[in-house]
Amino acid sequence: MNLLYLAQNGLSAAQCALNVVGNNLTNAVTAGYSRQNILLGEAGGQSTNYGFFGYGVAVDDVQRMYDGFLNNQVRGATTEFTTMQGRYQQVSQIDDMLGDDTNNISTTLGNMFTAMEGVSKNPTDPAARQGVLSQFEALANQFRTDSKTLNGLDKNTNTQISQSVEDINSCTTQLAKLNAEIEKIHGQTGSMPSDLLDKRDQLLNKLSTQIGIKVTENKETGSVNVSMQNGMSLVNGSKSYNLKATPSDKNSSQMQVAYIDATGNPQLLDEDATTGNLGGLFKFRNTDLVDARNQLNQLALKMASKFNEVNHGGFDSNGQAGGDIFSLDAPQATGYNSNSGSASLGVKIDTPSAVNAEDYTITWNGTSNVWEVKNSEGKAITPTVTGGSLSFDGITVTPTGTPNDGDSFTLNPASGAADSIKVAITDGDGIAASSSADTTDVNNNENIKNLIALKDENIVGDMTLTGAYANLVSSVGSTVSTLQAEQDTAGKACDQWAMQQQAVSGVDMNEEYVNLQMFSQYYQANAEVLKTANSLFDTLLSLK
Repeated sequence: MNLLYLAQNGLSAAQCALNVVGNNLTNAVTAGYSRQNILLGEAGGQSTNYGFFGYGVAVDDVQRMYDGFLNNQVRGATTEFTTMQGRYQQVSQIDDMLGDDTNNISTTLGNMFTAMEGVSKNPTDPAARQGVLSQFEALANQFRTDSKTLNGLDKNTNTQISQSVEDINSCTTQLAKLNAEIEKIHGQTGSMPSDLLDKRDQLLNKLSTQIGIKVTENKETGSVNVSMQNGMSLVNGSKSYNLKATPSDKNSSQMQVAYIDATGNPQLLDEDATTGNLGGLFKFRNTDLVDARNQLNQLALKMASKFNEVNHGGFDSNGQAGGDIFSLDAPQATGYNSNSGSASLGVKIDTPSAVNAEDYTITWNGTSNVWEVKNSEGKAITPTVTGGSLSFDGITVTPTGTPNDGDSFTLNPASGAADSIKVAITDGDGIAASSSADTTDVNNNENIKNLIALKDENIVGDMTLTGAYANLVSSVGSTVSTLQAEQDTAGKACDQWAMQQQAVSGVDMNEEYVNLQMFSQYYQANAEVLKTANSLFDTLLSLK
């Protein structure tokens, strides 16, 4: 083994080392890049009578600095963070709506009762009556505005659910293709393509923001198998499995997500068990938004019903019995899309104070020939049946048509109350301020006093109107505070795991600069060896 060969060997190794360091430095700010490290080793040698002579240096490997455990921890922490984040961002919008200091239901209620005091002092004053009518309009408008905001959030959340599914499918499709490319390159060269592995890990990180995943890596080929936390496979080698967002059978405005298995059959996801951004959106839509909407609708329904009831007990400026102050659309029972019969359900509110703002499921049992009722918790309710009509929880449901076995309907008696509330009277004279039909009894203000007394009456359960609204504001605010704290905690955990992961895979520019200087000197030293070898060779050639 001559000195010239050793020098060339050393220069080649130094050049490889400089290439690795240079690649690290140029990709120091490249998202998803994993630092590379060159391993140099002895190239072997030969034992002789004079001792052992080495063959120089060899490049043993260029390692991709990677820790599978840390990467899994980062993905898990990311999923937990985005679960909270996806939900928090949505609930915060409800909190912002309710937190408006000037335009809110509580303030409008206060203005309305204050205006009523003016009518109580002077029942015949047209301006005072018009002032009350204006406050009725303002209150109804505030309910509709808040309901419109919640409806917009509902629609937006369903759109985001569909987008999340598209993002998940895009990631899994790309991962399956990358698996095929990585396995192909490994089969041809026996080495791992670091750039494709980095791209693969970026996709896994992106996927983990949308849904919780489990990743199993083949250490030999570099391919990964990915499944959801429930075990359903999303990526298996070069094959990917999709999710599909479709309108719910119960409510066509609500998107449900199904897993499409190998045979093409859809299997609905357990929305309560889903995590990541998709899970956060499900939790917001199915819990936070439903609770806020139910409380708002219940407040609108019971407020309107109570005001109508009291107004009926008095007489207006024309001596006529008072009518409804507010009007509401009748509640609707919505049939499942899968229903095959011709049945429909009519709904009537009998006792507003007994009405619960929750979803009921009403199903026809063809074997027993009875309608079965379950509340939102799935508990059976036994209705009172009279002439085919079902009475329960303050409402009466009247079926018409012919149902088939299993046909189902969903019903929320308070649904749409805040969205549809309007003022039924057309002028201030319609306010039944008097307890007497005698129009000459101009100072009679007994019934307007009864309306004013509603301010302190427990109308929504054991709460006043303002108390019920305050409870809504408080419950949403409490949820926001809890989610913010949980999001902050999850974010810190995510940052800590990311720092540990970057300590292994990230590029430390100071360290790489030191390596650059070291390998530059290493290159120069081997160049000196080459120079010496050439000088010795020239000396030999000069001998005659």
